[in-house]
Amino acid sequence: MALYNLPNNTTSFDGMLTQMTTGSFAWLTPMLLFFTFIVIFMGGSSRQLIKTGRADYSAWSVVASLTILLMALFLSVSRGFIDVTWLIVVVFINIFSYSWFAFDRKSSEI
Repeated sequence: MALYNLPNNTTSFDGMLTQMTTGSFAWLTPMLLFFTFIVIFMGGSSRQLIKTGRADYSAWSVVASLTILLMALFLSVSRGFIDVTWLIVVVFINIFSYSWFAFDRKSSEI
């Protein structure tokens, strides 16, 4: 048995990417989403901290979680790019970040 099976590219590029994300590189999609979240969250909050002296971490978590939700929804259009469990995890991250944002503010600020 081979350690690595080469993806079959007889159908299209989508078929090859689907074989990669379901096989040897199953960690690719979650790591892409995690990397995107961290870059947006840390980059936005650090730039706001430099510019204004204060960072609104809850707002940047909402922005980052909405970005990965859109990415996950685009990846879920075609079968095989993202697992349903990761889509559920992304939805829960969105619920958590919005709850943090809503409870961090006064009722007049939302």
